[in-house]
Amino acid sequence: MRKKRILAALTALALSAGLTAVPAKAAFTDTAGHWAEGAITKWSEQYGIINGYEDGTFRPDASITRGAFAGILDRFLKYQAVSPAETFSDTVGTYWEQQILKLHAAGVYLGNNGQALAGDTITRQQAVTMIARAFNVTGTSTALPYADAADIASYAQAPLAEMTARGYITDCADGRFRPTEPITRAEIVNILNNMVTVLVQTSAVYSAPVEGTLMINASEGAYLKGMSISGDLIVAPGVTGPVVLEYVTVGGTVRNFSNVELTVIADTSKPEQTPGGSTGQQPSAGIQPSEVYTPSPTTGEYITYSGKQYPVYAGVEPNRFAQNDFIWDPVHPDRLMYVGGACSTSFGIDVSAYQNRECENNTIDWQAVRNDGVEFAMVRIGLRGTSTGAIHADAFYKQNIEGAMAAGIQTGVYFFAQAITVEEAIEEADFVLSLLEGHQINGPVAYDWEMHDSSYRVYGTTPEMATACAIAFCRRIEEAGYKAMVYAGQYVSYVKYDQGALAPYLSWYPEYKSASSEKLYPTLYYRMDYWQFSSSCAIAGIGDGRTTKVDANIRFNW
Repeated sequence: MRKKRILAALTALALSAGLTAVPAKAAFTDTAGHWAEGAITKWSEQYGIINGYEDGTFRPDASITRGAFAGILDRFLKYQAVSPAETFSDTVGTYWEQQILKLHAAGVYLGNNGQALAGDTITRQQAVTMIARAFNVTGTSTALPYADAADIASYAQAPLAEMTARGYITDCADGRFRPTEPITRAEIVNILNNMVTVLVQTSAVYSAPVEGTLMINASEGAYLKGMSISGDLIVAPGVTGPVVLEYVTVGGTVRNFSNVELTVIADTSKPEQTPGGSTGQQPSAGIQPSEVYTPSPTTGEYITYSGKQYPVYAGVEPNRFAQNDFIWDPVHPDRLMYVGGACSTSFGIDVSAYQNRECENNTIDWQAVRNDGVEFAMVRIGLRGTSTGAIHADAFYKQNIEGAMAAGIQTGVYFFAQAITVEEAIEEADFVLSLLEGHQINGPVAYDWEMHDSSYRVYGTTPEMATACAIAFCRRIEEAGYKAMVYAGQYVSYVKYDQGALAPYLSWYPEYKSASSEKLYPTLYYRMDYWQFSSSCAIAGIGDGRTTKVDANIRFNW
């Protein structure tokens, strides 16, 4: 009965209201031809999130105060809870008091030594950090591909790295982030535009397909019907009315920041619950996992991981490494050496555009890399976006392949995958093969399928489908004459992959070690062919050769 009442109320409201845009204001006199003109028009004239001035200007390159920035985020997310008036010593009676206290209650606006400093100009690193907190943008990304990364405050490094990795920061054409400079009004709307494609501000029925992320901030709720969203669906904390999803396909994840339980109609998927009650759902696949592989037999033994047990697959070689098999290289203290006797080894690195952007003219000195003892390199050739699912080539894959090969370094490539269907995995493999045309490599092609948190589009993918995607990719690669490899950490290795089915392919395993590590050997149950043991190695020819972070690997030549 409750669902029927919700549907009846929303349907009646939809019939009477219709979804309309915010009435357009007069065009601004100072935005024509500006690099952010499109985003300004969208977020000011259409959605009213950041407004212009009475004189008809928008002032795109003007700075903004911390208080005014709080006002923008509050209009966007419509927070409900409010911290006590005495939270900050300098906000009582000020213009932005309520908005600041709302953001504080949400853990977004933390202040400085008990002061809100509402009238101070907000810097780029402060603004990006607050946006990341507001949208709960977290993850394991640590790369800061900026020439001025050393100037970024410690509190901003993690959120900025993840915001950059997700493609939200796109205003650093000169390779610098400029962390302490004031953020401009245009830069703010550019970030919002990169994060959200469509903003639903009314409760009427919405059914147009969305290529990207859709966000609902209509306080009375919303009704989405018969539509597809290629990215994420975000429900703002200010939504208090019912949200109904009728025959809605979400390619990314559902991030529900409200206290409203979503009503899902005719949902045939098996959603995976995320913290805060949100639901991630996967589109149905055409090619089923059973058409790709047969589940492997198990031994009857189990591996305990994160408090749960996972089966040991029969016929897969176990890891035999022990503590005394590895030592720190006395010549290169940040590199591990294998001193066991089971096999010979090679030292290598993996690189992407992040490392190029740390170098002068975005160019790695591959001969210097070779002279520093690097014997093999894995070059990122491309990636699929974690939210939108769009496929892109790495900006520097061509010059990295050619440079490494010319220096006599054995060269392979990897693709950062986010396939959620077998068809997508095949698409990723075919994309890699198309990029390899005209380039000679003598190393493997790796499938790097990762899921750090619920913001990744692969969240909720079943183990059967995840395994089928990896196999479909690898088969396509090997049919083209290359050697295939699968990159996976412990979570994906134990929880998502049938290791018996993946046994025919090379394995690449990440587990980082440092001087404080108690165990200097990889702890994965299964034997690996490549071990990524560090994400912060210094390599000559890349950046300054001292502080630029590079992933380091050992290849075991079994």
